[in-house]
Amino acid sequence: MQTINFGIDLGTTNSLIARFTGTQVEVFKNPIGLKETLPSCVAFRKERVFVGDKAREWLLKDPLNVFSSFKRKMGTSETYHIQSRNEDISPIDLSALVLKELKNFIHTGDIPQSIVVTIPASFDTVQSNATKQAGLDAGFQEVVLLQEPIAASLAYFNKYTTEKEAGKWLVYDLGGGTFDVALIGIEDNEMRVLDHQGDNYLGGLDFDHSLVIDVLIPELIRQTGLTDLASQLLTRNARYEKLYYILLLKAEEAKKELSARLTTEIELTIEGEDGDEIDVLITVGREAFNAIICDRIDATIKMLETIMVRNNLSADDITEIILIGGSTYIPYVRTTLAEQTGLHVNTEADPTTAVAVGAAYFAGNTPSRQVTTPTDQTSDLATSLQIQTGYSKTTKDLEEYISANVINFRDGLFYRITRLDGGFDTALRPLTTRFGEFVGLLPNRINTFTISLFDAYNNPVPVEVEPVSITHGLFSLYGQPLPEDICLEIDDVHNNATRCELVFSRNSVLPLTKTIYREISRTIRKGSDESLIINLLEGDATQHPSTNKNIGVIEVRAVDLPTDLIKGSDVELKIEMSESRDVKVSMHLGMTDQQFGEVFSPTKRYVSLTKLRDELTELRTQLELDLEKALQNEDYEAAARMQELTDRARTLQEQAKALQPAALTDEKYQLDEAKRKLARQLYANGPVNNRVLRTKERYYNLMDSLQYWTDTLQDFSPKLRHDFQQLKADEPEVMRGNNYFRVESHHAKCRRIYNNAVLYTPTLLAHFFHIYANQTPEEYTDYQRAQAEIKRGEKALDRQNNDELRGVLLNLFGLTKNSEAIETKIRGTGLG
Repeated sequence: MQTINFGIDLGTTNSLIARFTGTQVEVFKNPIGLKETLPSCVAFRKERVFVGDKAREWLLKDPLNVFSSFKRKMGTSETYHIQSRNEDISPIDLSALVLKELKNFIHTGDIPQSIVVTIPASFDTVQSNATKQAGLDAGFQEVVLLQEPIAASLAYFNKYTTEKEAGKWLVYDLGGGTFDVALIGIEDNEMRVLDHQGDNYLGGLDFDHSLVIDVLIPELIRQTGLTDLASQLLTRNARYEKLYYILLLKAEEAKKELSARLTTEIELTIEGEDGDEIDVLITVGREAFNAIICDRIDATIKMLETIMVRNNLSADDITEIILIGGSTYIPYVRTTLAEQTGLHVNTEADPTTAVAVGAAYFAGNTPSRQVTTPTDQTSDLATSLQIQTGYSKTTKDLEEYISANVINFRDGLFYRITRLDGGFDTALRPLTTRFGEFVGLLPNRINTFTISLFDAYNNPVPVEVEPVSITHGLFSLYGQPLPEDICLEIDDVHNNATRCELVFSRNSVLPLTKTIYREISRTIRKGSDESLIINLLEGDATQHPSTNKNIGVIEVRAVDLPTDLIKGSDVELKIEMSESRDVKVSMHLGMTDQQFGEVFSPTKRYVSLTKLRDELTELRTQLELDLEKALQNEDYEAAARMQELTDRARTLQEQAKALQPAALTDEKYQLDEAKRKLARQLYANGPVNNRVLRTKERYYNLMDSLQYWTDTLQDFSPKLRHDFQQLKADEPEVMRGNNYFRVESHHAKCRRIYNNAVLYTPTLLAHFFHIYANQTPEEYTDYQRAQAEIKRGEKALDRQNNDELRGVLLNLFGLTKNSEAIETKIRGTGLG
């Protein structure tokens, strides 16, 4: 088995490349300067391209042609303009240049075709695909993605300690651009990621930006008198655009110095209004810096606490917090974590190299698909003789047993088991239907064995058998967890809406496969302008589809159908997701016998500032309506909470309004994520939202009536009685969750049972007919028609013709002024 062996930490600030040698990991050094880290920075000088330290040097001289921190915009439609070339370049292209440069670090002569590249655990599918595409554009034939907290954990437990027993740890990964916290569990030498939380726009870069905005700019204005400096600094093509990048670099250097010193000084020269040069000296203290970053550090601790609460864990259940990422060097981060969590903070691992080291460990245990073993197709045994093996993949013993079962066994053959390094060999032994051997292992490494077959003349015999890989003394990975739910948008016909249906749940271990059977929710006529839409989403399956991110869409247009697609006909969907989050969807329409399929690997997600502003306005309007209703109901506790959400929406709306389309920062994406979280709170409708309370109130009123009818009416049908009892049994779980969509769906089921009870229970049918027959003329939209229906109903009642009476009651209901207005039906997806 040929393993990948090479791992890359593609970081926001710095990147590294490492290789697993079979026993340990080597982090390669730049042949120029012998540094392990390569700054993730690219500079363009006419036809030349500089990557790394040389590019950073140009930041002070020509910042408009130097680009860094582009990892934060992976998966977006943003591009960077290269002024010297008058052309644009994408974050994927810039990342590919960094990956290409890292190849120059490899001094062994190897030219890897396969690579493991790390990504933040909170990267969504689009961001993951963009990273993978950068690797392919850099010339790698195979790119396997690994989540950064997992890589850091593998590094810590394999390099820094191999003595950990079963338990749980937290990995706190605060890097240059992103933050992740992961809950890790170890059992039987196998490491599992149990849960995680993260933010793709929280890291050292945000600390630098805040230092520029909150300290450097006010001080510059004070010392120079340039009152318009702020607006001219943060807008593309403005007068002081170059200065922003210089200040950002100075802020980063100051941040690093403040980790070792209590104060630092920033010196720079800027151009005044008259073109004269002004020398500026700014002193920054650690205390002031801590005040700037404290809110963001608190946010990371809240995410950590969220994981603890979600998994019902106390501090006693956690062994320690392992720190990873360059920003964890900041003293305030370490002390605040220890004080607020009460947990032991472990700083043994090298925060800078741990992710690359872990990626290499993972690569050393991951087979490469680029290397295939040729088989002799001339032999009739090549496709028939197979060996299935069983063994423990990880062990602390120096011997491990391999058992084997032979399919399509043939007499007169021999087997031989050898270790890849040649240190173990069973020699030839007669092949039996079942056989097994104890094999010797080299300590603290991955041991690979091959099983070969030979005939009586010692000629090799082709056989289908996977290489055996047994890891001694190292922790192996059970699998990578899915960061968010994967779901389908389907029609909720009864509520004239769409909702999410879960496909793969959050924290499920990749890879994943599932086949789903659904029905067509409405007839789609051939040749019409309608479509069947398969919309795959990523986010929270319990929330409204609009709060989730789109992965991909398969649209089957009516013009592509050979016949009408009738409501109720079958749809078969097979959805597959690889470990690197490639998504493959195949669909079969039973009625037309058509097959559709697509592999979703989007690498861009566009965020429209105009649409973002509209969505925030809509959210604020809805929240203000809910706030007003809460006040009308004198529910002041709910009103206070709604006021908090409304204030947050107003703040976001003002920030979006003030944001310039050509802004240089990541604020647009941060606002979009904040808007999505706010929408989730609105639609989740926990105790803060009156809509869930009102729905529950209507539900319980209907349930009281149904309970009375089941207890007192002899002609209440057994089927309705069964449906009512089932509804009642499901009630506690649904109502406890406070999720609007689940509560509303449960309420809709209750309404259907209630309506059917009225229409199909003779006693209730007659009772409700008399209620409508005795209504005043003012309560009907057409009293003359209502009178005719009432006379027809009286005759049906005399004849005990319940079918006719049922029709009369429905017509009378439709003629009443207080009946619900017929809603404009949404088209939806067509999938029910």
